[in-house]
Amino acid sequence: GQLFDSISGTNRVQVFIGAENGPEEMRDVSLVLASYGEPGRAVGVVGVLGPTRMAYPQAIGTVRFVSGLMNELVAHIHA
Repeated sequence: GQLFDSISGTNRVQVFIGAENGPEEMRDVSLVLASYGEPGRAVGVVGVLGPTRMAYPQAIGTVRFVSGLMNELVAHIHA
């Protein structure tokens, strides 16, 4: 919930590596996250959870792409 609040509405990909993750149990992983949707209608977060040594350029590109698709889908459904 805290991560969702921190990235919702930012329209950009955010990366949290190891100790940057708040919960203690997530200190050994990385998150690549992006929000999507229209506030007040439908919002969400897509992301990749992986090891701290993941292929960041590929993960960021994939999350950015899927977030864009979800934005288009939400806009189409709520048009």
